[in-house]
Amino acid sequence: MRGRMVRLASALALAGALVAIGTAALPLRASAHAALVESAPANGELLDVAPEEIRLVFTEPPDVTLTTIEVVDRSGAPVSSGEARPVAGDDHAVRAGLDPLPDGVFTVSWRTVSTVDGHVTSGSFSFGVGVSPGEVAPVPEGEVETPAPTALAVAGRWALYVGLAVLFGGALVGLLVFGARAVARPWILAPAWGLAAIGVVVMTLEERAAVGVPLSTLLDSEPGAALIRLGVAVVVAGVAAVAVALRPGTTTLLLLAAASAAAISIRATGGHAAPSTLQEVLQGVHFAAAGAWIGGLAWLVVGAWRGLTAERARHFSNVAAAGLVALLITGLLRATDELGGPGWWLHAFDTDYGTTLVIKLSIVAPLVALGALNRFRHVRRFEQLGSPPLLRTVAAELVLAAGVFAMTGILTGLPPQGGEASTPPSAPEPLVVTGSDFATTTRVRLEISPGIVGPNAFVADVTDYDSGELVDARRVTLSFALPDRPEVGSELELERGEEGAWQAAGTALSIEGTWQVQVLVEGSTGSVEVPLEVTPTPPEQRVEVSRAEGQPDLYTFSLEDGLTVQTYVDPGAAGRTNQVHVTAFDASGAELPLASAVLTVASPHGDPFEPELIRGGAGHFIANIELHEGTWRFQASMEAEDGRVLSVAWDQDFA
Repeated sequence: MRGRMVRLASALALAGALVAIGTAALPLRASAHAALVESAPANGELLDVAPEEIRLVFTEPPDVTLTTIEVVDRSGAPVSSGEARPVAGDDHAVRAGLDPLPDGVFTVSWRTVSTVDGHVTSGSFSFGVGVSPGEVAPVPEGEVETPAPTALAVAGRWALYVGLAVLFGGALVGLLVFGARAVARPWILAPAWGLAAIGVVVMTLEERAAVGVPLSTLLDSEPGAALIRLGVAVVVAGVAAVAVALRPGTTTLLLLAAASAAAISIRATGGHAAPSTLQEVLQGVHFAAAGAWIGGLAWLVVGAWRGLTAERARHFSNVAAAGLVALLITGLLRATDELGGPGWWLHAFDTDYGTTLVIKLSIVAPLVALGALNRFRHVRRFEQLGSPPLLRTVAAELVLAAGVFAMTGILTGLPPQGGEASTPPSAPEPLVVTGSDFATTTRVRLEISPGIVGPNAFVADVTDYDSGELVDARRVTLSFALPDRPEVGSELELERGEEGAWQAAGTALSIEGTWQVQVLVEGSTGSVEVPLEVTPTPPEQRVEVSRAEGQPDLYTFSLEDGLTVQTYVDPGAAGRTNQVHVTAFDASGAELPLASAVLTVASPHGDPFEPELIRGGAGHFIANIELHEGTWRFQASMEAEDGRVLSVAWDQDFA
């Protein structure tokens, strides 16, 4: 008895090692489904100058050869763009060049394939060039889509899983329970291998249909290469199955176990396993455990037909029990990782993935109950009851097992919670105010975008108060005044746009507070003034100030998404030229590449001004200013290369 248990433990360790080694030896993968993280231009972004390219960044590496980026104008006419190309130094990003664009609103539609598991994701977003904020509506939720798995794709995965489970389970129970000759049954080995082979073919054809490219293009891609590797492993498993049928023995069974374990490992790394060797090994062991338990059931039926004994029934029960324990443990760990923690069951029905997993577990539960019935009743009383009760229960187990594999085929085609798309940043809501002159002859609607303290775009609609028709004005000027700071007043002259609106950009609202805005409308016969009141939104920030003797004060601003901005004025003394340093950092602490930056400075007794900025690094700008005593106000607005806007403001005393 002890010898058999030692052999059982050794064989199970060998099986687990085969899957673990095969899984760990393959390249690491990121979590499945390439979801869009950010885009440049961003969703709903307004640009003064047309971009030269479209850049997309995904949660995991996309296959560039299977990525398409299409741009259309407002009428739906396509805009000429180049093919998708990789971005140097960032395997999660792709770019496509653009021909010069006129002013207008454009929609970008993208589609890509994850290099991890070959799943397709697609989406769209919009941006504007030289238009007013109201003309661009961000695409809701970025319209990121992951196509649901087709019935044929699920059938292909089902065939692959069933075929590999029977092959692997046969090799394992042949080594541990029934012997090599019991497994040398071509009428089982051949259909099992045939199912696995058909599964690979169907999965490949369905992948080609989902991606929408010729088969040769798919096979030249990374997802295609993964399918080729899987196909080769299945072919090798077929050769091993032939060897078992012709020359049954320990060597050929070990070859079949190794070949089917390799196929399982390749498939495991092409699923939802997280980017760690541990999760990939867990996934591979999970598949192998299913083969040991469920795949072995088919061979138990064969053993019963050949005269199953009580001793062999007990040995098989031990193998199946070990497989079941491994299956449940690895399944629990994988579900916890996929769905965001041990409390995933509290929100299991929030996603299609979670719902399908619950359905799968509802099938596994009675399957486990039937297995327990066999182990603790039919196997223990085998000598009294014989094989019929055991076989009836096994038949029910096989039916339920087929359903489990079907649910698994659906699960591997759905994005788990961790793979949900992150939508691109959308344009903030503009600040809109309206008013009329004292005589109620003219109405002004002023839209300020993004409506925060710092640089803004101003768009004014000037209409007749009664009719609502556009006023034929010759000139429109905005005058800004801050009651508590009369020295910071300024004027901004607007220019007439193509559709009659008056617009301009400036940094008049560079200080927090409620501003009085006088809109001067000059016509051919006179002029009117329309008073407005606006309160720009202060930048959301948390600031820490570090002061050390002999060093300039260091301001650290913590913003959303883990971004930080550090500023300091060197040497920080009045009566001389100082350098203002502004540096942006990403969540990892590296400099955040900035496309542009504007620094607005308000002296204690003067108008705000914008000093010239000198680039000191990817996310670092420097300005030289002459300081005198008093409290100065600084406002820094930066646009990152990925389209995110950062804004910080601080007051600093100089003596």
